[in-house]
Amino acid sequence: MRTILLIFAFLLFEHALHAQQPIDAMPDRTRKRVEILIEQLASRNNTPPILGNARRGEDQTIRFPESYDKSRQVLVYNAIQTLLAEDDAAIDLLLEHEEDPRYSYSVNSYVDYNVTVGEACRTIAEAMLIGFENELHVVSRSQFGLFPPRETSPADKSAMDLATYWRKNKSRGAAKVQIEAIDAMLEYFKNADAQREPPWHPDARPLPAAEFNRRRDLNIKTLIAMRQLISETGKRYRTNTIEGAHYCIFGLPWSARKFNK
Repeated sequence: MRTILLIFAFLLFEHALHAQQPIDAMPDRTRKRVEILIEQLASRNNTPPILGNARRGEDQTIRFPESYDKSRQVLVYNAIQTLLAEDDAAIDLLLEHEEDPRYSYSVNSYVDYNVTVGEACRTIAEAMLIGFENELHVVSRSQFGLFPPRETSPADKSAMDLATYWRKNKSRGAAKVQIEAIDAMLEYFKNADAQREPPWHPDARPLPAAEFNRRRDLNIKTLIAMRQLISETGKRYRTNTIEGAHYCIFGLPWSARKFNK
């Protein structure tokens, strides 16, 4: 009986020891796994050409050449999904690779574009922190960019990017950062007025007031539920996608063009 109690006490000690380790403390095998997944973000396909230039008022589309093997993109897609499920410490590793220029995947939106490995790493890191934004109904473009908060210094009123904010606040953990982001969005939606808010896109029409209010109320319920889940578990909310309402990954065996047809 005494032996069992000693073993139990040792396990409690080990658990407490690991729980108190800084977020940077990552076991070698975990680091290797994340590094392998990041390497898998590099597509074996060449970067597909972009036709047209949206800045010149042209349709900007990607048409995959015959040499583009869509089956090769499955490994990239699986790496994205697996990285989204990693623990908080993976965020730092992802941000270490944000300058990697290699081609990763392509996005279909109202303007098609290609994504580098570095951009993919940054997108995944941001999704691990505020990816819940993509699960909300879009009512206005004002609902985006609410977090991180703007600098309070009079000398620098520009918005701090999420990567920089994470580096300054990662000691608090992703769960607390998420709660702060959710609170910022809750404040916005509780005060959002259909008569004042601009549409989600400059060329789009504003939503009718009834539809605006319906979506806003659903978003408030969703955010409150997410906040409660994070508060009760002490763990970040884990999204399962980097895609949004108006953009998606394509060039996969099962994907199809949804926008800019």
